[in-house]
Order: sequence, then C-alpha cells, then structure tokens
Amino acid sequence: MDVFQQLRLQSNTLTPTERRIYNSIMNDPESILQSTTTMAAQHIGVSQSAISRFCQKVGYESFSDFRTSLLLSLSNNTPKYNDKKKDDPVEYLCEMLHATNSALSRNKVNKLCDMILAAHTVYTTGGGLSSPPALMLSMELLKYNIPCYFMHSGQEMIYMHVANASDLVIIFSSKNDTQRMLLNVLKEKSKKKRPFVIMVSHSPVHPLKKLVNEFIVLPTWQTERYPVYIEPMTSMLAFCSILMITVSQKIGRDPEMLPPIVNGKTQSKIK
Repeated sequence: MDVFQQLRLQSNTLTPTERRIYNSIMNDPESILQSTTTMAAQHIGVSQSAISRFCQKVGYESFSDFRTSLLLSLSNNTPKYNDKKKDDPVEYLCEMLHATNSALSRNKVNKLCDMILAAHTVYTTGGGLSSPPALMLSMELLKYNIPCYFMHSGQEMIYMHVANASDLVIIFSSKNDTQRMLLNVLKEKSKKKRPFVIMVSHSPVHPLKKLVNEFIVLPTWQTERYPVYIEPMTSMLAFCSILMITVSQKIGRDPEMLPPIVNGKTQSKIK
C-alpha cells in the first residue's frame, strides 16, 4: 500500500490540524520531498510535533520515513517516472540539464544577466555543497572583467559592510537557513545601502524565501522523480552555465583566462 492509499484510509479520522497537513501533502507532495520537519511545519503553519504525530498516525515511524515512502509512491505511480526509464544513468544527467533550462524562462535569464551587467559589484555565496556553484559563477564572471567576489562562509559580514544598493548578491542555498544571519543584516540596512538579493534554491518552501528580492527554484532528482540519485548541486552548476552563456552573448566577446595562483599569489607565467 502506498502513501496516498494510507492517507485516504485515515482521512475520516483526522483532527482539524491533521486535516490541514493532509490537504497540504495531497495538493503539493513535491514540496514535502524538499522539506525537513521544521520547513514542513513552517510551510503548513503547524508545529513540528504535529507533523511527527501525523506521520505516526498514518503508519510511519518518523517524518523521514514518511518522506522516503512518499518519494517511492510518486515515482511508482506517475507517468513522469515511467516515461523516463533509461538504460544509461548518464542520460539522467542530460535530463537534469533540460529540466534546469525548463525551470528558467528566457525572460528570467535575460533579466538576471542584465542585473549582473548593471551591478557595481556582484557577490556570490553558498554554504556546504551549495558553495561550488557560487564559486564557479564568481570565477566565470571575473573572466569577463565583471567585478565579483565569492564570499567564503563566515566572511559574508565583512563584504556586506561595504555593499550598497548598486550591488547584487546571489545566494545559493538548497534548503537550509544557513544564510539567515546574512539576510537579517541586509534587511536592517537602509534602502540606500541595501543590495538586491537573489536566492537560488531547490525548495519552494525555503525558510528564508521571504527575506530575498527574487527567489529561483531549480529541479532535483527527487522533484523530477528519477530512479537514480543525482547530486542536487548539478542543477545549480547547470544554472551557472546557462547564465554565463547569455552573459557571453550580451557582452559579445570571449572570456579572458584568469592568471594562475601559486602559493596564494597571482603569477603572470608559471615556469
């Protein structure tokens, strides 16, 4: 018996709070796949304990157990999964590139590139596995002589001390609230000194969604319901590549290679 069958069996015994959780899951199951217990509770507007009790009531030991079963149920009972069965797992990487491109309208990509080119300085950052895309975008922008800084974790406040309204901040954050302090500091800055903030995420219910100016959601192997695991960072790296193709087209010239770095110092030539 899959998750949806179990949920329907219990539908007549639910309390008002449990009914609220039930309706949210049935209406938007994908958002639950990308959520922790805390995120799901915030999204639905109930307590974490209510989420845990609901999962136990419908037959699961924990929210994590419920979420895993939900993924399997979605994968096994939707045409989206059946249409994508492939012999070569690498084909799913290609599918992820297409899915990422589909998540970004041409107007949105053009708008983002225009903002990057118009910004006085671009700042990128990301924690944990979200940091490589932030670093990649920063390095690629520098190849076109676009002023850009990659903010290492813990150093964001130093850079934001001199940021102003003509700057652009791009945050890569899969689903956690690791950048809450940074966004709270930016929120307290006056409008004359507050940079425009874009967040690139994997979760439509990210806990910091309301603290940024623009929010972009990219696909993952879970939302695309692939039967193989693909590192979520893949779609963020694809996003950077798609963005840079348009930046290159708008600038109209090839990128300049960055000088090599040896022992922390740039070298014009390595002997």
